[in-house]
Amino acid sequence: MKFSLSAIIGAAISVAVFSPSVAQACERECQQNVSRAFADKYEILSNMYYTHLGDNIEKSVFWGVPQGSYSKAEGESSLVTLKTAVDEARKAWNTKIYTNVFDSIFKDEPKFKGDCNHPKRVIQPPLGVWWKPEDCHQMDYICGNPPSICHFMPMIKKRIRDKFIQMLQASVDGDESDVYANYIGPALDKVTTDHAKLAQFKPTLHANLNQILEGLRGTFFGFADDKTWERKWDDEIKAMLLTFP
Repeated sequence: MKFSLSAIIGAAISVAVFSPSVAQACERECQQNVSRAFADKYEILSNMYYTHLGDNIEKSVFWGVPQGSYSKAEGESSLVTLKTAVDEARKAWNTKIYTNVFDSIFKDEPKFKGDCNHPKRVIQPPLGVWWKPEDCHQMDYICGNPPSICHFMPMIKKRIRDKFIQMLQASVDGDESDVYANYIGPALDKVTTDHAKLAQFKPTLHANLNQILEGLRGTFFGFADDKTWERKWDDEIKAMLLTFP
C-alpha cells in the first residue's frame, strides 16, 4: 500500500500534537507567563523596601541639622525631592525584575529546558487538559516541562532570591551604587541648590543618607524569606503553570 507525502506528514503532525506519551517543554508563552507570575510577587516585596527607604529618609535625613537653620517649607520641599528620587529608583528596579526572573529559571544553570522523556516520569495530557498536581511530584529531574518547574519551585525561589539579594545590596552600597549615584545623590544636589540655607549642611545630609542606605542594605538578607513570601503565592503560580502544555 502506498501513501502520499501529504498523508505521511499529516500523520506525523497528529502524533506530535495529540500523542499523550511525549512530555513537551514549557515553551515561550509558558516561560513568559511563569516569569511574569514570579516577577509580580517579587515586585510586591521590593516595593516594601523602597517604602521603608522613603520613610527612613523622612525620619532621619535632617538628623544633626539645627531646626532653625531651615524653614518648614524648605524641609517639606526637600523631603518631596528626596522621596521622589526614591520612587524613581523603585520604578527603575522593578523594570529589572522580570528579565532576571526569566534568566534565573530558563538561562542560568541548571536551566529548565531540554528533554523530559528520558527517563519518562509523566504523561503529557491531551490538548485542553491540564497537568495534575501529582505530576509535579513525579517530575523529579530538571528539564523543560511545567511539572519539572513545579517540582523544583523551592530551588527556583532560592536561586532568584539569592540573585536579588546580591543585586539589591549592591544597588545601595556607597556613593557609586546605582541608587545613590543615579537618584539620591542628584536629589541631594537639587535640595542644596534649591535651598541655600541647607548647602552648608550638605556633608551632614550626605552622611545621614549613606547611613540610611547602609541600614537598608542590611535588611535585604530577609528579602523574600519565609516570613514575607506568602504561601498562597506558590499555589497561584503552580495553578497557572499547570495550565500550559
